[in-house]
Amino acid sequence: MKKWGFLFVLVLSVFLISACGGSSETGGDGISEDGTLTIGETGLYSSTAGDFEVTLNSVKFETGEDGEKALRGTYVVANATVTSRASKAVNIEDVLPFKIFVDNVVNWNNVTAGTEFSFGTQISGEIKEGDSVTGEIIFDARESDTYKIMLGSKAETTKLEWDLTPDDFQ
Repeated sequence: MKKWGFLFVLVLSVFLISACGGSSETGGDGISEDGTLTIGETGLYSSTAGDFEVTLNSVKFETGEDGEKALRGTYVVANATVTSRASKAVNIEDVLPFKIFVDNVVNWNNVTAGTEFSFGTQISGEIKEGDSVTGEIIFDARESDTYKIMLGSKAETTKLEWDLTPDDFQ
């Protein structure tokens, strides 16, 4: 009788572990299809223009030189790599709506695509299927202990989020 009880528990455990392991958040290629990511992880963002692999490579604070001071106190600069899976050429700034939340409040960005600073240029331009572009996503933000960079919106089913603390910044 003990053998059957042990066997039942073993089979049940294997079943439960395999059921939990079948998450749809990560594809077979290690790319997250939805959820919260960390610096260096790649997520898949789906939009009406196509699918894009997005990786935040690093984040840093910048103050800017004379004449380019941040209105809200500091610039949050995220270095990102975007790879297009879209079947047609698209402008990055038209299909990748990056936002930053400071203390869980959306901080509407006033840095337009292509804006040049002494520390980098806001990512912009055309990207074709299979091409990758690495560049800066620059936010004018106030200083805080918590940041969230989001691609998409809270209401969308497909969105990518990077939760950041000052320890994540270079």
